[in-house]
Amino acid sequence: MHAVQHDGGQPSRRQSWERTTGIPMLVLAVLFIGVYAWHVLDTGASPRLDAWLERVDIIIWAAFVADFGIRTWLSTDRWRFVRTHPLELLIVLLPPFRPVRLLRAALLVLDQLNRNRVTRARLAIFVGTSSALTLVLCSLAFFDAEYGAPDSKIHNFGDALWWSMVSVTTVGYGDVYPVTVQGRMIALILMTLGIGLISFAIGTTTSWVMDQLKAAEVTADRTEVEITMLVDEIRALRSEVAELRAASMSED
Repeated sequence: MHAVQHDGGQPSRRQSWERTTGIPMLVLAVLFIGVYAWHVLDTGASPRLDAWLERVDIIIWAAFVADFGIRTWLSTDRWRFVRTHPLELLIVLLPPFRPVRLLRAALLVLDQLNRNRVTRARLAIFVGTSSALTLVLCSLAFFDAEYGAPDSKIHNFGDALWWSMVSVTTVGYGDVYPVTVQGRMIALILMTLGIGLISFAIGTTTSWVMDQLKAAEVTADRTEVEITMLVDEIRALRSEVAELRAASMSED
């Protein structure tokens, strides 16, 4: 989502826009997730509250559409920008599907966390946040799809969250499973993402452990070298002291 800088290091118009609107869009994305969660979890909400939440939902989605349109217009190669952002375009063009718009919000959150990520600590934060966000969002979408459906095993959000954690770890107890088409699609997405997230998390953790072991090994080797040098210096000093003592005794 980053624009290429012009000669001289000056940011492009799209890059300047993305830097300026990065935090506001992140706030809107988090607000969007909050509204969606409220809409999904408050099963006993009044029609008036449902209508108000739906209006807020549409307003935030409209802001996403405007942001995508402005970024497209500010791009030096607009068709290339559209072609290289197919998922964002698809999400913008499919407003009736709340889980799809929820994915757009999730992408905005992850993009903000991913920007300027250069250190291992930020990478760990990104992986941890994306994993937790995937679990929560899939749980919400699964609850939205399964709650109230015939023969559904989902009676509350806790059931949906348990299902997400079991599915993402590929344990699969089978006590909770999807009975709707939308629920099965969400399960497919979560299982696919779960394998990737677990593999990535394991790889990152393994890499960190190996780096720590290498650092400890380097430190031990350096310490051993320093001790060896110190012992050699002590032996040299003892030899010099012995020579001086022998010279002193011969003079006497």
